[in-house]
Amino acid sequence: MAVGIDIVFIPRIKDESLFAHGILSTNELKIYEKRNDKKVFLAGRFAAKEAFFKARKTGIDQSLKNVEVLYDDNNAPYILYKENKYEVSISHDGDYAIAIVIL
Repeated sequence: MAVGIDIVFIPRIKDESLFAHGILSTNELKIYEKRNDKKVFLAGRFAAKEAFFKARKTGIDQSLKNVEVLYDDNNAPYILYKENKYEVSISHDGDYAIAIVIL
């Protein structure tokens, strides 16, 4: 088992659209467009993807768009990477978003 964690300072995200198109897959962009809390959503996704790469102990070795954070039938997030699902927990409070991934 491997664990990765990351925290993001939400105000660090300046250009939401540019950031979104830089890190989100096509499926994630569809979810993002429907959200009212776009910066919070982006920060959580970025934290989840960073935590995933930390758990893999590879660093960011490819595009963040290749790692998708989607929702299951219970509206809980999970990571989809190369057709495999991984556990992720994302939380937000004030100016911060945090995510933890278990592989």
